[in-house]
Parts: sequence; structure tokens; C-alpha cells
Amino acid sequence: MSGFSGQCWSVIVHLVPSQSKIQNPKSKIAVAVLTIVIAFAGCGLSGRSRQSVSDAAPKPQTGSLSRRAASKIIREAIKAYGGRQAWMAREGIELETAWKSYEGGRVSEDPARVQILPGNPTRIRIHYTKLDQVFGFGDQGAWVTMHGQSDKNEQFVARARFTAKMLAFFLVLPFNLTEPDVVVHGGETLQWGGEMFDAVTIGFRSGGEWPWPGDSMTLWFRRPTHMLDRCFFVSTAGGTAFDQPGKSPPNYVWIRWENLVPLDGVPTPRLWSFFRAEASGAMQDKLYDVEVTSAQGRLSFMPILFREPVIEPRVQRLPVVEGETGAGKVTKP
Repeated sequence: MSGFSGQCWSVIVHLVPSQSKIQNPKSKIAVAVLTIVIAFAGCGLSGRSRQSVSDAAPKPQTGSLSRRAASKIIREAIKAYGGRQAWMAREGIELETAWKSYEGGRVSEDPARVQILPGNPTRIRIHYTKLDQVFGFGDQGAWVTMHGQSDKNEQFVARARFTAKMLAFFLVLPFNLTEPDVVVHGGETLQWGGEMFDAVTIGFRSGGEWPWPGDSMTLWFRRPTHMLDRCFFVSTAGGTAFDQPGKSPPNYVWIRWENLVPLDGVPTPRLWSFFRAEASGAMQDKLYDVEVTSAQGRLSFMPILFREPVIEPRVQRLPVVEGETGAGKVTKP
């Protein structure tokens, strides 16, 4: 996976789990206690991607949210985005994007066309035009092709499937937060610098559309707009875009939503930024940027576009022996 271009922000967040309340989706669910220190500083892509913690910064006021209160915030956010019906009623969406990666201290960029067909499930097709790679996710699960052929590299396929599924989930937010596969754990009300946020923590049931049963996401909604601002993602699966050489999961990642612009009446981000983080929530290096350079809505897509192509093996033709005029000669097929 590659990332977005645009402004970067210096964000410092400290996440402290309560000793008396251990969050475990398979047992008794409790809410983590969040201590957050956020420092925003506008900078260009050439600026520092490494973030540092300032112990001298003031701590915010916080308040816990029950599961019922967190679920209410999700409903208010869906309403602020136009309602789930607005998403389900949408036709096809096409985004021209630039994916920038900052892994290993090197900057690489790949253009990609992202096609989305809202529904249940939402279908997505990501075509890296320069690499001629296609990642897909839809009613037949995730798939990947390279140069029109199914890729047999299991590690690459697993990573591509994760990328397609993850992007599909983020693109549908917040409309998918009321689906049966999503488990709402609770959350926190956060205040810093005169701004208020509602941070809602979710998990996932196994065997559903989003098969990440060990993962969790803490989604920050800005008050009073209820617009999604960022997410703290705890990714427990291996073979993903967040893997680190020589280190086993879980991986901790911050994702920021920036520059919301209406598309078909629904606020749609024009920039996602991904940062590696520590388990405490302290931000580290920037991983990716995904910038939307152009967007179209109300497009007609056939569902078959989002299914894995059926690749027929090439037929090896045998040499053909000529007739009487060329007896004994072999011609090319």
C-alpha cells in the first residue's frame, strides 16, 4: 500500500489503559482511559515525519462514555453524514488518487484509480495504473491480479486483500458502524485547546464481513459537527500493509481524515494520512498518504467489475501440416 500527499500534522496522543478495566472483546468489555496530548503544526511533505512527546504540554479533561452513549454518538455521526440511506442510495464512485509511501526513509508514489459501488457489502476496486495491479473486494471476498493474471504469491495476495478490505471499511465510515459485525465497546469525551472530541472504541465479531476479531479502532468524532477526524487502529493480523520487518503484530497506526468535500451530498475526505504509533498511542513515523486528486459520482458500474476475473489458461496450438500443395511442410498456427 502507498500513501497520500498534502499537509502533515504533528499529533501526540498518549493512551493509558486502566488497570482496573481490561478491554477484551471475548470477555467482559471495559473502556480504556485515554490521556491525550495533541499538538497540531502545519507542515509540508518535506517536513519531519517523526513525532516527539512533550511531557510539559497540558493534559485534557476527559469523561468516560458507556456503550449506549457511544452508540448514540455513532448514530449522530451517521446522521451528520447524511444518513445510511444516503450512502446506500449512491451510485458508483470513482476516485483518482496518488498513493505515497514513506517506508524505509524513501518516498515512492503510485497513481491508482479507486472505484466504489455502495451496497451490502460495499464493493471496491483499486487499480494501480502504473504497476498494472488490481486489488478488489466485494461479495466474493478480496482478490488481486497482476497484469491481468491472478497472483500466486501468498504473502503479496494477503497484503493486497488487507489493503482492499481496509480501504473499503474506511471509505464506508461511519455508515458501517451499525452493522452486526461491529462491536461498540464504549469511549471517552476529550477536550483540549478549546475543542471537544468523542472517541468511540469498536471491535469486530469473527466470521463477518470485516474478519478482524482481534483488532480494535478508536474513532475520534469532532464536536459539534460529528465529522470523523482520526482513528487509532490496533491491527493484530500478520501479512498486512503495517507489518514491520523482524517484529510480530500487533501494529499500532494513526489514520487522519482531512479536507472533507461533499460528493453526491456526502462528506468525503480528500486526504488520508497513516502514521505508525506505539502501543501507548505516541506517534512515530509517517507511513502513507492517500490523496484524492479528482472524484466523480453517479456512475453506473456493473457488479461483475468488482469480482475476480476468470483467467482461462492459454491454449497451446499444435503445428498444422499443409495439404497436397505443401505436403510435408509445417506451418505456424
